[in-house]
Amino acid sequence: METIQTPQGVLAISDEEFEFFRSIVYEESGIDLSDKKKALLQARLTKRLRELRIRTYHEYIGHLKSHFHDEIEHFINCITTNKTEFFREGGHFEFLRTTVLPAYEREKRRRIRIWSAGCSTGEEPYTIAIVLLDYFDGRALPDVKILATDIDSRVLETAKAGTYKAESVHMIGLDMLRRYFYRGTGENQGLFKVKHDVRRLISFRRLNLLDESYPMKNTFDIIFCRNVIIYFDKDTQNALFAKFHRYLADDGYLFMGHSEALIGRSSLFQLKTNAVYEKSGNR
Repeated sequence: METIQTPQGVLAISDEEFEFFRSIVYEESGIDLSDKKKALLQARLTKRLRELRIRTYHEYIGHLKSHFHDEIEHFINCITTNKTEFFREGGHFEFLRTTVLPAYEREKRRRIRIWSAGCSTGEEPYTIAIVLLDYFDGRALPDVKILATDIDSRVLETAKAGTYKAESVHMIGLDMLRRYFYRGTGENQGLFKVKHDVRRLISFRRLNLLDESYPMKNTFDIIFCRNVIIYFDKDTQNALFAKFHRYLADDGYLFMGHSEALIGRSSLFQLKTNAVYEKSGNR
C-alpha cells in the first residue's frame, strides 16, 4: 500500500482506517472521536509510526492486532489530550478554600480523601495539595490522601516527577512558589520541582475510567473530574456519573469542568456553585 503524506509530512489516513481506529479508541477508552478529529489522529499516530519504523497505517493496524497487549497503551497515549495548568479554573480552588475546608475544620474531620480523575501531568492534584497545606498552615493537617489517576501512562511519569518549566507555574504567586517548589539552578535553571511535603500527599496510578469497576475500596470526600467527560458520549457520561456517585461519601463534592454540566441530566447531584456538585439521593 502506498504511503500518502500531507504537505506537513503527516501520513494521510483513509476513511476505513479512521473508522477502525475510532472503534478501538471507543472500545478501550470510551472516548468518542468525531470526524473533526481525523487530522488530530493523523498527526498523533504519524509520530508513533515513525518510532516503530512502520510506513503505513495498514501496516500499523496489523502491528496493533498482533501485538495488542503491548501496543494498546502506546496507541491510547497517542490520542489522549492533556491540557492543564496549575490553578486552572481558579474558582474551584477558591470554593475549596473558603467553603469546603472551613466546613471540614468545623466538623473536626480527621481524614480527607480526594480523587483527581484525569490528572494529566499532575498540575491539578499538586494544586489541590497546595491549597490544603496553605489552608491548614500552622494548624494540624488532617490525614490527607489524594489519589491522582489517568489513562495515559506517559503523562503520569511527568506527574510523578513533579518538575515543571517556568511557564507552567505562572499562575502561582511568588510566595507559594518559594514555599512549595524548589527552584532549579545550573543546568536546571528555569525548572521548578514540587517539594516533598506536597508530593507525599499524592499517589499516582494508571486507571481507565471505562473499566467496569475500580480498585478503590473506600469512598472519597471530593472528586475532581474536570474537562474529561466532554470526550465521552452520553451513555458513557451517564455511567461515569453513577460511578462517581457510588465512590463519593454521602456529603461529598464533585468538581466538573466549567464547560461540563449535569443540570437536567442527573438527579444524583445538586449544583452548589459553578460546576461544583454535592452528592444527593441514593442509588
